[in-house]
Amino acid sequence: MQNQIPNKEPSPEEIYQEMIRDTFGLFDNNKYPEAESSPGVGFSKQISSDSYSKNNFLVQRLVNTITAQLKGILPGAFRITPKPEQCLSYANLHSWSPGRSYFSLFEMTHSKSVWILHFSRSVGEGLASLSHNRNSRKYLNIYNDLREADSVIYLEIGEMLRKFFISLLELWPASDKLKVVRCRHILQLGFLSGIAQDEEYVVLPFYLDNKECSGDFHLVFPQRYLLI
Repeated sequence: MQNQIPNKEPSPEEIYQEMIRDTFGLFDNNKYPEAESSPGVGFSKQISSDSYSKNNFLVQRLVNTITAQLKGILPGAFRITPKPEQCLSYANLHSWSPGRSYFSLFEMTHSKSVWILHFSRSVGEGLASLSHNRNSRKYLNIYNDLREADSVIYLEIGEMLRKFFISLLELWPASDKLKVVRCRHILQLGFLSGIAQDEEYVVLPFYLDNKECSGDFHLVFPQRYLLI
């Protein structure tokens, strides 16, 4: 009679990966299930991740939170696609700065750092029009004829952006220590005094695809918060 081979005990790495899958709902082979075809729902659920890195976990959770925030605003189905991130010092953020569009700068209490939420013109002005026409049966982008980014947009989306950012901030385990002391809405990326110029910042880009509102948006924050 042949000797039976005892069941192999899972390695610590296998146990860790199983815990990750249980916690974040990830699937084998680093793939995610195909989105359902329900109108207005499945299109916004699809998420991709290339590895089990902490950075990708954060991106996935950001996409989930952003999706939940935008479901009550965007008409129909939509897709949020993460794009390759960058890492730049605060002094070199100007090399990323995507021109005249919509920036919200959030200064943190007891911190020499700033977090940035950026919307391209097409996204910022699309959201502003949707907000303006919320009670209208017919959507019309009233800001289409703006020659360049205009601060009037913040009258429609300023409070929305503040709430949007706070919902993202809550994803960080130490969010109770990340208190916003001041928010500034500006049309071109500027630099604040008192911010450490050599600190590294992560620039996370996303693409929003929707029939009425499409374009790029970014979340920018100090790299040290990837470790929390």
